Amino acid sequence: MDLLPVFDWVDALEDAIEGMNRGAGMLLFCAVAVAGSLLFVPAWIFPFVAGAVFGVGWGLVAALVSATLSALAGFLIARYILRGWFGSLARRSKTFKAVDQAVAKDAWKVVALVRMSPVMPSSVKSYFLGLTRVKLPDYAGASVAGMLPGVLLKVYVGSAGRGALSHGSALDWTIFAAGIVATIALTVIVGRKVRTRLEL
Repeated sequence: MDLLPVFDWVDALEDAIEGMNRGAGMLLFCAVAVAGSLLFVPAWIFPFVAGAVFGVGWGLVAALVSATLSALAGFLIARYILRGWFGSLARRSKTFKAVDQAVAKDAWKVVALVRMSPVMPSSVKSYFLGLTRVKLPDYAGASVAGMLPGVLLKVYVGSAGRGALSHGSALDWTIFAAGIVATIALTVIVGRKVRTRLEL
């Protein structure tokens, strides 16, 4: 996927939200984030946008709500609407087979670990997990727990980045740079640990 049109689209979304009150802006953000995630727009973009537009507090609410709704929508679509089509794709994946076997042993822990792992895009995780034996309440709770650390960090980085661009002080840029480094480190370190635990 060519990311340049995505970033242009994100700029347009930010401009539209900034012209609204907070409630309307959050509704628009959630609607766009859910639709974009289901259509395989990289999910990591949305927490950054939420932090930049709404700040850390409300940005975390918007990003976590939209990520949870996206996860639930993908799960339900794969389980009840397009199960045959997604199932034919999943059966070719060694990753899916490993996750399905692990879910049978400890669904809550495995779903949380899968959510933390960068092995697959977020939307693919939702679709694949919808084909496993995990129950919806376990899936929902474990998904929120697994997504929360990464979402929080990305929202913070998005907020810090907006502050750095607005004020341009050395401290703002230092905080922003530290957040970027922390995000990369979290992705690499957690990804390795999760792959080891799941044996993917």
